[in-house]
Amino acid sequence: MYYTNKKVEHKFVTDVFKHLGVREEDAKLAADVVVQSDVTGVNTHGLARMPMYVRRLQQKAVNPTPNIRQTNESENLIALDGDNGPGNVVGPTAINMCIEAAKKHGFAAVSIKNSNHYGVGNYYGWKFAEANLIGMTMTNSTPNVAPTGGSVSMIGTNPVTIAIPAGKHYPLVLDMATSVVAFGKIRKAAEEGKKIPLGWAVDKDGKPTEDPNEALNGSLLPIGGYKGYGLAMVIDILSAVLSQSAYGLDIGNKFDPDCTKPEKIGHFMLAIDISKFLDLNTFKKSMDEYIETMKNTEKAVGVEEIYIPGEIEFLRAEKIKETGIPVAEGIQAKMIKIAKDVGIGSDIKTIDELFDRYR
Repeated sequence: MYYTNKKVEHKFVTDVFKHLGVREEDAKLAADVVVQSDVTGVNTHGLARMPMYVRRLQQKAVNPTPNIRQTNESENLIALDGDNGPGNVVGPTAINMCIEAAKKHGFAAVSIKNSNHYGVGNYYGWKFAEANLIGMTMTNSTPNVAPTGGSVSMIGTNPVTIAIPAGKHYPLVLDMATSVVAFGKIRKAAEEGKKIPLGWAVDKDGKPTEDPNEALNGSLLPIGGYKGYGLAMVIDILSAVLSQSAYGLDIGNKFDPDCTKPEKIGHFMLAIDISKFLDLNTFKKSMDEYIETMKNTEKAVGVEEIYIPGEIEFLRAEKIKETGIPVAEGIQAKMIKIAKDVGIGSDIKTIDELFDRYR
């Protein structure tokens, strides 16, 4: 396994986006999101997603220089048009506006249209928690989940992230798809030739399957059956119907290499300033007591530690400071290909040669 560090990966990703016509400051924002994925161990959304980002920009399916603009006049209930920009540029721009408005008004919400895949949810959760806000973000996505009782995928994995700051403990950051598993894990299993657990997905006939390729041609299953389906619908409505974005089969399929249609998906964010309810330190102390109550619960047989949502990702980030970010062999080959495709260097043969340019 090859290992790199956060700084090198960030410089490389920034350079790739710049070579694709993305403005430098925007490229740095996009790189922030990509690196956050790998630093927290959500490898399906880090370097592994770069081939898709690159392809979509090369196909002109995504606008590299969007004019992200507010379309209403409210100071804290903000409607944004992402102008078909990279989602990992539109998303960070939106959350910065949401945080600033919440700090000023105590509460803020942002509805975003004309966007694309905005990356790992915990990036946004960490931002809210760092700002000492309770925050929530959600997005609709390419349909790969069938409605309960249906046989055609009409709803995305539609993830939601909720962040709540604490004191001496890590913030609570719930970051979850509304499907049993993220779509990226199915794709990863297919690429590695591995089976998937029963209960993750069904084939095109609606039958449970362990074959990830059958799952890719079928549908993922929602968490908790009809309850997860209902939650995914609410996310669809807040992300897409409220913002007047695409949903269902009108979304451009980012995973289809032949699809040059913009995703035109939507996002929804809201933030609450805790200090407007009570003293912030009092709240954080109470959060610490709550977290300790949960973590000190009598453990089931064989369990060594009870974790709060998001804690494992914070621990991974701490570990990666020491070990570096792992880059699997398959990802190394893809990064070398990207470098050649975008014109960074035609003579590169190894990942070490490539990343050495950014040390």
